[in-house]
Amino acid sequence: MRGQAVIHKRTSTVPYQIAARTSRPAQEVLAQFDLERVPAMVVAERGVHYLVIRPARRFRYGADLAAGFAIAIVLALLILTAVTPVVLVALPVAFLPALPLLLDHRPDLALSAIEDDGETRVTAHGQASPDLAEYLDRYLESLPPVEPAPPETDAEDDGWADAEMSEDFFSE
Repeated sequence: MRGQAVIHKRTSTVPYQIAARTSRPAQEVLAQFDLERVPAMVVAERGVHYLVIRPARRFRYGADLAAGFAIAIVLALLILTAVTPVVLVALPVAFLPALPLLLDHRPDLALSAIEDDGETRVTAHGQASPDLAEYLDRYLESLPPVEPAPPETDAEDDGWADAEMSEDFFSE
């Protein structure tokens, strides 16, 4: 590739939303979700009932560093106002450290699993890369389905189900 510019294309993402029901316990559903099969994805946040998945960061620049740089710029500008007050015009420069964070659109995807009446409801929503969406589809299809509950039968009929109430029952 001599003489050609290398273009780093942002990976495309698609809106992703799905819900499924399974008989597997919620803790197992989240524990068996294997991100090693999807390259460059990490669990950004883990809770009892959910996972937040996002692409791995290439560098460590977060809100803490941006705030530190902004404070340093404001202090430098305030010290320079001792020389000339015109320096205060440059005060909006303190917002520059926040620009990379505002322009960084990393797609997040949340996967949750909640147990409800003997079944687990699994939902996923957010932005997903095509590889992650394909893996999620295959993973959710591999979960065991919920077996329908047998119909309830009335073992004891106490006679009240079909009995009609007479009008004088309520009048006393």
